[in-house]
Amino acid sequence: METGRILFLTGAFATHAVVGYALVSGFTDADPRLGLAFGLLPDADFLFPGALDWPFVHRGITHTPLFALAVVAGIYAAARDRDLAAAVSLAIGSHLAIDSLSPKGIDWLFPERTGWSPGLAVHSPEATALLWTAAIAILVWRADDYPLVG
Repeated sequence: METGRILFLTGAFATHAVVGYALVSGFTDADPRLGLAFGLLPDADFLFPGALDWPFVHRGITHTPLFALAVVAGIYAAARDRDLAAAVSLAIGSHLAIDSLSPKGIDWLFPERTGWSPGLAVHSPEATALLWTAAIAILVWRADDYPLVG
């Protein structure tokens, strides 16, 4: 894999993780590390074997509201914890929201292949800086809740 692609993916993965972490930290009482894991979960599709076809490709089944709903429902059914379910929803939802704005978009109506998107460069350096700034602002806003930080 070429260096530019590796850097692009590293930045995209880090952004999804940081945004998920900040949202979970800022708006729930759940462990914010859940935001790291579940903010990245839709990109588990990178682990699918290359020989598979749609919907087992990048931006396939794991980048759909149906997948997010199944994960959140499973978490809630297992733990019966609304705060945990909210944290998972925020983290996965942030990933889907960001990627839905990109030129490739996501299939909001899965299994229907819609492919519509506004075509924004959400993983560009400028958009990445904006997302990181918003995430840091949420973390600073919540810093008062952590005596060692604030």
